[in-house]
Amino acid sequence: MNTCRHCHTSIDPDHTLCETCELRFCMLLLRLACDLAPLRAALDATIHPGGHQPTRAKNAVPPTPIRLDVLDMLDILDSTIYELARRLDGTDAHPDATDTPPRDLHTTLLHCAGHPRLATFPDAGLYLHVTERLARQADMILDPPTPGREIGPCPTCATMLTAGERDQWVTCPTCGSVERVRTVKMRRLERLCFDESKRGTPAMVARAFMDAGIHVRRNTISQWARRGRLAADDDGLVAYCDVYRLLRAPHEIV
Repeated sequence: MNTCRHCHTSIDPDHTLCETCELRFCMLLLRLACDLAPLRAALDATIHPGGHQPTRAKNAVPPTPIRLDVLDMLDILDSTIYELARRLDGTDAHPDATDTPPRDLHTTLLHCAGHPRLATFPDAGLYLHVTERLARQADMILDPPTPGREIGPCPTCATMLTAGERDQWVTCPTCGSVERVRTVKMRRLERLCFDESKRGTPAMVARAFMDAGIHVRRNTISQWARRGRLAADDDGLVAYCDVYRLLRAPHEIV
């Protein structure tokens, strides 16, 4: 019985990929064709990567070199897709260096996506796996993940947890427990507020309260310190517990 070279399900003897994997292969090639323009735009290191959201792109003033990671990605994509096209057309997959590609990369991707031999040539499973890896790399370049920052220790093993700005849940890398991000931030704020030795700058204090859902601005804390409502040390640090007391008694603030 013949099986799919990718998902190992039963297929017709004259095929190497099932219908689902063939459709996935086709969609990945089409997606890479759409990613070519933003990838080439991201070559300029002065441009903030906008990815699939062009409104995020921001041009910097000073010229800087091109991004080598994007250049490497385009080179690998170029060689892989032309090799796939030759493999589908039944020609030599590794031509001489002097050979000129018959079509541009975008057209070649579209040609491969609609090729009648996409699910029948022997190496279809291998090229599908490579295409999936290239698509993931393109997504990482165009839409880089938001870097996480420390939100507080894990309640189970005390490992410091990190999360992005839009993350709702976080998984501990040590014990594997899943915690709600807002709950971890609230616990951290509780420890800071009930320890009179914990101090920070107005910006640090305001950020800790804002993370926990309590809205207070840095300028407000600075004004409280200047007016004598908060006791600040020589370095300008204020206690979290003092800010908490003022927030709990707003009628005393003038």
